Amino acid sequence: MFSFIVGAGVVQLVAATSAYHDITSAWPICTASPVADICLRTQSTFEEARNDSDSLLFGYESWMQVGVCHNLNGDNFCAFSNPSFNRGQGISAITTPESIAKIASRTVFRNAVIIGNSPIPPESPAPYHVAEFPGKGFGLVATRSLRDGELVMSRTPAVMVNAKAVSNLGRDYLADLLRNGVEGLSSEQKYQYLNLSTHDEAATYEEKVYKIFKTNSFRTGAHDGESDFHSTFPEVSRLNHDCRPNCAYYFDHTTFAHKVIAVRDIAPGEELTISYYDPLQPSSKRRRRLSQDWGFACSCRSCTAGAQQIAESDKRIEEIHQLWEELDDYTSSSKATPEKAERLVQLYKQEGIYGRLHEAYYRAAVEWIGVGNAAKAAEHAGRCIDRGRIFRGPDRPFIKNMEKFIADPEGYPGWKFRLKL
Repeated sequence: MFSFIVGAGVVQLVAATSAYHDITSAWPICTASPVADICLRTQSTFEEARNDSDSLLFGYESWMQVGVCHNLNGDNFCAFSNPSFNRGQGISAITTPESIAKIASRTVFRNAVIIGNSPIPPESPAPYHVAEFPGKGFGLVATRSLRDGELVMSRTPAVMVNAKAVSNLGRDYLADLLRNGVEGLSSEQKYQYLNLSTHDEAATYEEKVYKIFKTNSFRTGAHDGESDFHSTFPEVSRLNHDCRPNCAYYFDHTTFAHKVIAVRDIAPGEELTISYYDPLQPSSKRRRRLSQDWGFACSCRSCTAGAQQIAESDKRIEEIHQLWEELDDYTSSSKATPEKAERLVQLYKQEGIYGRLHEAYYRAAVEWIGVGNAAKAAEHAGRCIDRGRIFRGPDRPFIKNMEKFIADPEGYPGWKFRLKL
């Protein structure tokens, strides 16, 4: 017997016997999240730094410490700046010296030392412009048609902070380090950072840089292979919230860039939006979360619809959660069926959760694998691969699992597993 663990926004394959040992690689499928947690099991495709001293030092010379450090349980947290990164835009990190040495040894930073800039190529003119929206502040508006799956922007962080510092260092100490980090940025990056929203008033400069970080940071993974990081991207932060957004995002650890992708066709003049938190929650919970964490009421179409439409949407979301529970049950008493997985795909589409359709396609592929229907399973596996590559990156293990199935359906671990329970 074996089990596919497919949680709310998380998909894993876990072998229960040696017969299925080769599908034990697991990976979460979830949207990256702001400081507020969406997916607590966020993992990165961290490129492990070699442990030899030459590797750890190579690239480190481009980083410089800015200001004093603050100690937390024996760890010294400091502000480090790399002003030459990404063609002089610069990047700052709040972390420990040991952590920054590992980060500096990554290919993207070693290449930056070798060629004098980031390996990210120059981009064509951005397909959007900044505009002001009554009651919402500034946002981004499409200047041309964007296709479903098209890359909207790819941006490296201005400031990234070790999650241990975020959680435990203390507000004043963290604000001091953030001030030092912001001062280490290029003038353009610094200007963009300081023009982001603080959510409310800030009395001092330190308070301002702190509130900007807390309001605008995203969780971006374990850049040093150990600790999660929260990162701020000034241009990405211009994207306003929508519970049914037209864009999705993920952090590409190869290029060290936050990628924003259109989840459907977008017309010129349409505002570009992302979801600040898990959109698969009831309307009342979404509105409460946005008000508490970001200080404004949600004005998206989903939240301002009529009472009947909101009730119908909430009912669909409740059904999605119920289907997750049933499809994730791999016991002999499971109520899961391929038809229920197909229903899940339909509900994702009805709710406009286009940036996470690969989750539903994955579950559907698993259920058709379970009953031995190779054609149906391959159809959904292919869609999972196509959407997953675009919205989560090409090297995710769940994509490799689906590719492995397509290559040899009947030899795939788990073939007809539902019939064997």
